[in-house]
Amino acid sequence: VDEELCTACGDCVDACPKDLFSIHPTSSKLWVACASHEAGDEILEDCEVACTACGRCAADAPSIVTMRGNLPVVDYQRRADRAAIERCPTGAIVWLEGGTLRKGAAAAKVIRQSARASAPT
Repeated sequence: VDEELCTACGDCVDACPKDLFSIHPTSSKLWVACASHEAGDEILEDCEVACTACGRCAADAPSIVTMRGNLPVVDYQRRADRAAIERCPTGAIVWLEGGTLRKGAAAAKVIRQSARASAPT
């Protein structure tokens, strides 16, 4: 989505058959990169930014993040800080500032199962 052209009309949210879009305030730096409601490590086989629903983000920033439907939900009315991203093992919740995307220190490189299967040996 081109931020310069976006009018926040919500058409992309309504049109996406996989429910991958949501509208957030542009001032928010805390962002959830995953839209899957599945829980557990199995989701990592299909997605590089999958949330495994571990809840570490919500535990570290309970006034900002809550878990709903196996996904972190950010309260955009509150001032966010980086505490929510630091222990995320997959990088599913990130900090976006000045065009730079930052994952927490605990985020590991996730290699999808499908990528492993097609990799040359």
